[in-house]
Amino acid sequence: MIIVADANIVDVAENYQQHGELRLLNGRAIAPGDVADADALLVRSITPVNAALLEKSRVRFVATATSGTNHLDLDYLKARQIQVCDAAGSNANAVVEYVLCALAELPQEGAKVALGLGPVGIVGYGHVGKRLHEQLRALGIATRLCDPFVAADYPGLSFCSLEEIMACPIVSLHTPLTHEGPYPTLHMLDERMLSRLPESAVLINAARGELIDTAVLTTFLRQRPDVQAIVDCWEGEPLISTALLNLVRLGSPHIAGYSQQAKRSASQANYRSFLEFFRLHDARYRQPVEAGRLVLRVPTPTRTDSLQQLATILRQVFAVREIDTRLRGAGEGANAALFDGIRRDLGSRQEFSAYTLDLSGWAEVQRSQAILGHLRALGFSLSC
Repeated sequence: MIIVADANIVDVAENYQQHGELRLLNGRAIAPGDVADADALLVRSITPVNAALLEKSRVRFVATATSGTNHLDLDYLKARQIQVCDAAGSNANAVVEYVLCALAELPQEGAKVALGLGPVGIVGYGHVGKRLHEQLRALGIATRLCDPFVAADYPGLSFCSLEEIMACPIVSLHTPLTHEGPYPTLHMLDERMLSRLPESAVLINAARGELIDTAVLTTFLRQRPDVQAIVDCWEGEPLISTALLNLVRLGSPHIAGYSQQAKRSASQANYRSFLEFFRLHDARYRQPVEAGRLVLRVPTPTRTDSLQQLATILRQVFAVREIDTRLRGAGEGANAALFDGIRRDLGSRQEFSAYTLDLSGWAEVQRSQAILGHLRALGFSLSC
């Protein structure tokens, strides 16, 4: 068996090399000649998988270590009877933690922080949207939801129209990219929708760059400098718009779902599907062993407000601002090489559940039940 794989997939060599000839390649450079005699293809979102790549190949199995499948021509793969598997939901928690950490970077006037503003409008109630809703509720932050496809499946929840959601002080996008149907998401936020954002609103796109037309968003942010845009997903990645980057409050190179836990979960999901499809056995196969916890000593807070304290801790755990600074650092060169370089370097990011927070330096009055509850709700372990 011949297996062609993106070399940056976690544990790819450990899992697959025992089953045949494993060819590890740069995901952006995988070409028809590389897969002509391959039986299986393992990719990430940076590799388009379509007729142009596979028409003359013998590939029978395609796995993507991502939740999204927009880079896969599913109609073509189905017509060719090529088995497809993805890792839907594997990075949901990582994306939610990115959103929270990015909001923690946006202090507002006076004692407010963006993390404490509400309600938060969540567009899309899939794996990520649902998880974000749960986490915000645990923090006592109000939410409003929009997803016409699943609203009927949750009779206990109240769903709003997109127009209503756009009136929220924070709007976070978590929908797949669709081009057809009753509610296509391609360029779903047009000039009319963007104009509904209130003064000093925060707009987050950690889903798909094509949800908002780049030219439209660029023009809007020039006209509305009060709006704080957080953009992790861009049209035309990795060739991103420098003009748009210069206007957003925080920019990152599609890394919201990047964490050790998310990558390993995605890799394991793909590997299970691979073993089942080819009817193979791995005597060494097991669920990934949890790594040792990281102990983070948290400095004594200067404020007693629980959301202020939380924002400070989140900035220490995952500094989205540093990623933004690096992405802007090359000026006009902030494109493909830098985009991919930052993504590659973030492979060591850990989720909140990997941390034990040492609060021993805090006074008793600073360790309120509110802040301790917030931290536990997010998955941190605490040492007081």
